[in-house]
Amino acid sequence: MTKKIFAHRGIPTLAPENTMASFNEVINYGIDWLETDLSITKDEQVFIIHDDKLNRTTNRTGSIETLDSSDVKNADAGYWFAEKYRGEKIPTLGQLIDFLNIHKLNANIELKGVVGDDANYLADSLVKQFAEALDRLDDNVDLIISSFNPIMLEKMYKLKPDLKYAVLFDEVGLKEDWNLTMQACHAKIIHPDSNGLTKEKIKKMQDYGYQINVWTVDSISRARELFSYGVDGIFTNIADRMNFLIES
Repeated sequence: MTKKIFAHRGIPTLAPENTMASFNEVINYGIDWLETDLSITKDEQVFIIHDDKLNRTTNRTGSIETLDSSDVKNADAGYWFAEKYRGEKIPTLGQLIDFLNIHKLNANIELKGVVGDDANYLADSLVKQFAEALDRLDDNVDLIISSFNPIMLEKMYKLKPDLKYAVLFDEVGLKEDWNLTMQACHAKIIHPDSNGLTKEKIKKMQDYGYQINVWTVDSISRARELFSYGVDGIFTNIADRMNFLIES
């Protein structure tokens, strides 16, 4: 199986994370896989952003599920990174699908857990819109849907049972009954935290037949080590400096 390098939120060392500028860098460096995140606003518009709050990566504040789409569309997602990115916008789901189609770029799309009073309603809306958007995804684009949240994966699975699903686990989660969660989520791919991940734990995942993509690996030596253990892929913030590993 071909080793995979996933560009984590684009290449956030070169351009502001989860923006079209960052995604364009993925294309510029010839990387085959993009990793990004979906969240939803109060008025049910789906955007590409990692955090629940806009505070860290934009000039706006507040949790996305409490904001209208106009607030998110008007946010500046680039000024904090460098002056030349001032005015960079938070992409929409539609823009992401268009981008993947144009460039035939494979993607791991993470469903963020929805919080707040209307969490279940908004979660249903998010997965419904995502499923509909995927109907126009190019057949040549390989896709993995991932989440830390089993409920989000279950909702999506009901709409699109034939897609590839992955569960994300942090170091603590891997000390619990992770295999039960994997089975409950119909997942054939596991995304474990690199922290505390040993050759023995990887072997156990392999014995269960799971594909393994590890996050977030920004050390070339650690990436080499993980690939030597037989993992299938790594998520990294420096995909531009890691891509050579898939040919080695």
